Amino acid sequence: MTVKYSKICLFSKRFQHTFQPFDIVLARSLAKPNEKFHLSQPLQAGKTINTGNGPLKHEDIIGKPYRSLLTTAQTSSHKYMLCKPTMEDYIVNRRREAQPIYSLDAGLIVQLSDIHVDFPEMEIGDALTIEPPHSFQRLHIDDPFDERLLRNLTERYESLRQDLRTRQPPKQYMECGTGHGSLTLNICRAIHSGNAFYNGNNSTRGAILHSLDRNEKHLSVGIRNLKHYEKGMYWPDVEFHLLNNMDGPTLWLKGEVGSYYRDVVGCQNAEGFLSGAFLDMPSPELHLSAIASNLLTECPLVVFVPSVMQLWDCLSLIKRQGIPLSLTRVCELMAGSGGGGMREWDLRRTFVRETGQESMVVRPKVGIRVVGGGFIGLFKKLPADSVVKQWT
Repeated sequence: MTVKYSKICLFSKRFQHTFQPFDIVLARSLAKPNEKFHLSQPLQAGKTINTGNGPLKHEDIIGKPYRSLLTTAQTSSHKYMLCKPTMEDYIVNRRREAQPIYSLDAGLIVQLSDIHVDFPEMEIGDALTIEPPHSFQRLHIDDPFDERLLRNLTERYESLRQDLRTRQPPKQYMECGTGHGSLTLNICRAIHSGNAFYNGNNSTRGAILHSLDRNEKHLSVGIRNLKHYEKGMYWPDVEFHLLNNMDGPTLWLKGEVGSYYRDVVGCQNAEGFLSGAFLDMPSPELHLSAIASNLLTECPLVVFVPSVMQLWDCLSLIKRQGIPLSLTRVCELMAGSGGGGMREWDLRRTFVRETGQESMVVRPKVGIRVVGGGFIGLFKKLPADSVVKQWT
């Protein structure tokens, strides 16, 4: 019995969680663990975490078990606990060029969209031979992290069969406004299983997220945040696209890149090719018609805006132009908390019975509160034969 127990102990020690090269570490001050903490860059020998009380060397962290204690190089009086950051820790503490959607709020947005992606069904067949248009991925071979990411992807692709393809076209999603990459990461968490057999060719993809942004600086930060999270595990799930200053999703959908993913990867489905869309951008109402025409029936279009009246603008345009979208929910992310809370709103047009005049209803629904600023509008694509009741 003793021998068996000792073997189990040796086995558990061998496979206990330790920090490895290119991991991200959250170093918490032991004196004030919830107030003073520092998020590292991917761990590499020769680099340090600057704490203000002296540096923590990356090589001293690599190989240490999770939640180990480490003192700075300058003094032994300042101890830090080495923790594995949560997605929320990671998003909040990464360098930013754009205001992030906090992780719990982004998680709620994805949850409201109700997207689900399973492992794809595969079959033996020919791969796509048409090369995809250039995307804005920004990997640099002279960067050790990027070089390792490319090497790992190459090894992964080579280990998979090259004569496989999915039975159905991949589920494709569009995100307009990469920004900090918070929403990108949360969408990837929902669709990641669709790319279990992805071998580098789009014919083996079960899901694709297209992340669009006009601002190159914002896009570059979002890309870096995505590829550094969990050593780039979500990197194959996303195609990043840099738009011209005057371009938007409408022109992207009509352009070369959008046409490729609609007609080649999406197999020219007349109904559409997008299984969902997320808009976090100025004037989203200008692009509702183009997105709706490329959205599959009953799939979600999620609009995230600072003001509830912007959702009213979206609803008004839909009703006046007869766009085949139905507003199903309006929710408010509570300002300032970033705590993943929201309350539901009532947003509709009505007629006052006494006067017969038109009026707006814009108010929180009484008694409905889910412990989160901004407003989320959830629209669903209507069938092609639907008749949208238009406003005059």
